[in-house]
Amino acid sequence: MDLLKPRTVPLSEETILWFEFLLKPSLLAKHLNKANPDPSPTDLITQFLAKAPEGQTHPPDLTAPDPDGAHRSDGLKYTKKQLALKILALKVAAFMRWDLDKLERTLSVSLQIQLLADLCSITAGKMVALPSSLLQDPALIGTDGSRHSFNFALTLYHRWVLRAQVLRAAVIKNIKSNHGPAVPDLTTFVLRDESSIPALEPITQLSIDYLNQVLMEPQTFRVLTYESFVPLDSNSEHTQQRFDAAIAIKPCELRAQLHYDLCQYYLYVQKYELARQNVLLCKDNYAQWQREEIGRTGLPPAYCTVSAEVLQGYLLACGVTGEPDGLLQRLHESILNHYSDIVMILKEDNLRKEIPMTQRKLLELNIEGYNAIGSTDGNPIEQKELELAVVALNIIRYVMDGENILSCNVALQKYKNQQPKLIESLFQYADEQYEQFSLEERGLLKRYFYKIITLYGGELGPAFEAYVQSYSKVVSLQELKDFRAQHTQPETQLGGVALQSDWVIPETKNPRLEVGQLERQLISCTSANAVRKLLVKIAGTNPSKPLFTINPSWTIPYPLEQVLIPLQRGFLQDFAYILIGKARELTARKEYATAITLLTVLKNETQRPELAGNPLIAKLGKMVSWEGLLVQIQQVLDEWPRKPVDQAQLVRNCKQCLNAAAAGGGNELMPHAKLLDHCAALLLNLNEWNALLVPVDKRFPGIELCSAITQAFLDIEKFKGTKKTNREAWEMILPMFLNPPGSRQRQLPPDGPLVLLIGKLREPLVISILLSLLAKLHNILRDEANAEMNAEYMFLWPSNVNNTSIYNVKLVIEALNLLLNQALRYYPNNIPWLKLKGDVEFVANNFEAAMRYYVTALISGTEYCTVHLQRPLVDDFLIRRMVKCSTNLGCFVQAAVLCQFFDETDYGLAFKSISEKSASYSDAMDSYYSCIWDPTLLEFIVNWHYKKGEHKRRLQAVSFIGQLELNANNNDEIKREAAAVRKNRFLRSLAKQYMC
Repeated sequence: MDLLKPRTVPLSEETILWFEFLLKPSLLAKHLNKANPDPSPTDLITQFLAKAPEGQTHPPDLTAPDPDGAHRSDGLKYTKKQLALKILALKVAAFMRWDLDKLERTLSVSLQIQLLADLCSITAGKMVALPSSLLQDPALIGTDGSRHSFNFALTLYHRWVLRAQVLRAAVIKNIKSNHGPAVPDLTTFVLRDESSIPALEPITQLSIDYLNQVLMEPQTFRVLTYESFVPLDSNSEHTQQRFDAAIAIKPCELRAQLHYDLCQYYLYVQKYELARQNVLLCKDNYAQWQREEIGRTGLPPAYCTVSAEVLQGYLLACGVTGEPDGLLQRLHESILNHYSDIVMILKEDNLRKEIPMTQRKLLELNIEGYNAIGSTDGNPIEQKELELAVVALNIIRYVMDGENILSCNVALQKYKNQQPKLIESLFQYADEQYEQFSLEERGLLKRYFYKIITLYGGELGPAFEAYVQSYSKVVSLQELKDFRAQHTQPETQLGGVALQSDWVIPETKNPRLEVGQLERQLISCTSANAVRKLLVKIAGTNPSKPLFTINPSWTIPYPLEQVLIPLQRGFLQDFAYILIGKARELTARKEYATAITLLTVLKNETQRPELAGNPLIAKLGKMVSWEGLLVQIQQVLDEWPRKPVDQAQLVRNCKQCLNAAAAGGGNELMPHAKLLDHCAALLLNLNEWNALLVPVDKRFPGIELCSAITQAFLDIEKFKGTKKTNREAWEMILPMFLNPPGSRQRQLPPDGPLVLLIGKLREPLVISILLSLLAKLHNILRDEANAEMNAEYMFLWPSNVNNTSIYNVKLVIEALNLLLNQALRYYPNNIPWLKLKGDVEFVANNFEAAMRYYVTALISGTEYCTVHLQRPLVDDFLIRRMVKCSTNLGCFVQAAVLCQFFDETDYGLAFKSISEKSASYSDAMDSYYSCIWDPTLLEFIVNWHYKKGEHKRRLQAVSFIGQLELNANNNDEIKREAAAVRKNRFLRSLAKQYMC
């Protein structure tokens, strides 16, 4: 034996292993009552359930005698070992007072479901599988079950259904935001558990109904305790649980907890009014429970885990502040109560200025509209007075804000018929609060009232003086006389038409204007019925040109134009041309449903009985249906990955279209090339491989290319990844990158078959096959070890090309970039594509962009650093590329840290990187010490700082060497865990630098 070989640290004498509780259940209570038990309660639950997981999925059939000592209950079909373990797990959960907060923080979702299923099964006396919508009837219990205990289990389960969805949404939102620290205490709820939660959505409403029913139940709610579960021992063949040991709790404690859970869920689904109702009920019951139970007994709560601080947070989230309602809130409540106390609220707001003027203006318009429709809810005179009062108070607020004076004048003009009453209201409300306004606001009011005197004082005459005499605080009688004495009449007297306020434009009948109006309507409308009516009206004006020439933007495909132009000039020609042109416009704007509707109406128009004998009409109908198929395909490609509603019918139509092209010849009608290319691309994306293995006309290179890619896929399937060279697609694509004579550089033609196909590819496997072809071709043409690219399925393609000098490698890079950008748009987290995109940027010497894609690939592969970084996600090829990028970017310590990621740490490269560190310290060297797990590298850094005379930095590096987990005598498992933690820490720092 090698005595120097590191071994595991021996366990403490106080440490108890999980199976000891199975052999001697009496140890459990003693262990759990320790201050810091090891293992912890949740660790025990994990161990107990992990040793008997089969009870949740497929319970064994125990109709025959079980030699292993099975528990022979008619309801529960657990083995004796399973039942013993599950009872121990439930005893621990009962000791924790069924605290879902603690269970959710430390148990995975699958274990939470298993624990709840075991609780339901044992309390029901028969097997229960979760999730299930059949749990709504608590009467369905076995002979060994208990009604009140099963009711307790169901209540706990339905609470968990709501909480699990809220918790999952919080974790996903935090992960995707990439801002700030992780959500605390939610580390067990990772992305791998997401698949367990969607199954709960169909029964969510049932859970809400059940919890509301529990709230209304008059019977006492009983909570299972630690003594309620009787453990098995080696001498007992079966057990009878002590459900009578459950304790009854106060109704207010139960209601506080259930209303709290309902409030959480309603906030998550944005039903804020229901959340507000439940949080108020929770608050009331919580306060009553504290007075009646906790204050009286001093014992910890038996069931409710609501925290006063968290409850206060939910009260604030629901708008329950405990403070008096603000003026804006009071305004909204007044509107709901038919504008009660609205004048008092606005007068108070003129002092406090809390309500935005936009809200006050909306209030004014609402009251105006309320009165305009002739509401019979109140006295019309009182309603009109209320409207004028609101207008007057708004004018005062406008004036004191020092802006929007134009709005004040508009209001006085608007209510010209009620002007005396409005001005009187202005004087009244300004006078009532005048002494409460500031000096500046008083000055603004005085200047405004002087303006009113100038504009309207002469019109009102004695009535105006009466207002001033009654409300003399703003403007006194003496001030009015002085102002009038200083105000002189204008020298220029206006009269006649200059004083006319209403200008009426006479109506004239102009046929050209009427026709122009109809044409504008025809251009803008999107309804086939409207087009039909407008064509009839415009045709009555005897136009000299076909009506489809009104809008030059209406264009149709050339094959359709060849069918439409020979038709006799008339309604059908114009109707068809315009509908097809409008459908193309709508398709370009991605309004696919409207475009398909127009083409469907046109197709039905061509099938009218009186047009049945015309061969041109029959051709037109067929081509219009093809045009509709093209729009459907474009919609599917644009909305990918959402599948079409009737995918099977769409696939059949595409196959018929390709068959028509394959069988077409002579005078047979054939679909145009664009439609055929789209049909082939859609079938390729939908994995309809057999439909593309048909004889292909050389006139349609797009279909031919799709067929070649299909054959490459079939080779992968047939030969199961073995090296089988596929030449069909290779030989088709290779000529596309030839250098034309007399030219050394050019771009890929945008209308070429390869570029057009790239724009239509959506299926990941098809994209990967084409990416591998382009990457392999690039490696052959470039023929440099440092410029190679890695992609999937590169074994499919030949390893050499004759006369590489006649090909343009820049065009290959262009095609690769085009395809990668298209692919990552739909699948941004595809790891092989992200790595390949990084290779493309690396070859182009765009090192920062390359690092961004490499880091993105690693972040996606580790589920945003929630799982450890492992192979094959990261390999030596990728690490060496990242080291090269970091070195070229001047991040030498990053490069040194990355040298640890190799299978064997490359000390030579790491030491060189640290020694070449720039003197500017722009690499933030100190921040990476916590990411280094190799002691040798840390020792080199310590010595390097010593040589440089950097004492403080040397001490900092020494402190990291002294960490326990980096001790050279640790076992391999501790070393791996230490390295994994530091890898993720370093990966997060790279993500902040290159991705944010």
